[in-house]
Amino acid sequence: MLQINVALPSGKRKSLTVDESSKVGDLRILAQQSFGQGFLKLVSATGRCLADPAETLLAAGIGDGDHVTAIVQQANLAATEDAFALWCCGGDRVLTWGNPEAGGDSSSVQDQL
Repeated sequence: MLQINVALPSGKRKSLTVDESSKVGDLRILAQQSFGQGFLKLVSATGRCLADPAETLLAAGIGDGDHVTAIVQQANLAATEDAFALWCCGGDRVLTWGNPEAGGDSSSVQDQL
């Protein structure tokens, strides 16, 4: 097990315990739940943005006792009559849903988002 120290810029801190095989996405979800925040960006003590949810913590350079900063992201929503898009500035994903003819399907431009 790994103990990872996660802090918000406000100074609020949590010590989170994760399995050694955990991925960045696992830590982000645990941090989001622990802090009661829906969208967080994780940054290592060396300044590296931990953006790939599938990357293991060890591959990302995060080990037992390390410190990570969690930055709260503001969610943005855009809508037409029949479709919606949700994203966070500085985030790594755009979610779209609704009528594909009205912008609800972004799969053809996913590599540009």
